[in-house]
Amino acid sequence: MADSKKCAHPVCSCTVTSGKYCSVECEAMEKTPDIACKCGHAGCSASAAATA
Repeated sequence: MADSKKCAHPVCSCTVTSGKYCSVECEAMEKTPDIACKCGHAGCSASAAATA
C-alpha cells in the first residue's frame, strides 16, 4: 500500500498516493505556485476558498 502525501502545489491541501500532484490543474500551475488552487476536489480547503 502506498503512503499518501500532500500535493506538491503549495496552496493545495489534497493528498496524493502516486506522483507529485493531485490533479492536472495543480501540475499545470507548477511554474506559478502562488496562484490559488483550482483542483476542484471537495476536500481541498484551498480550492473551496478560491470558489467562495
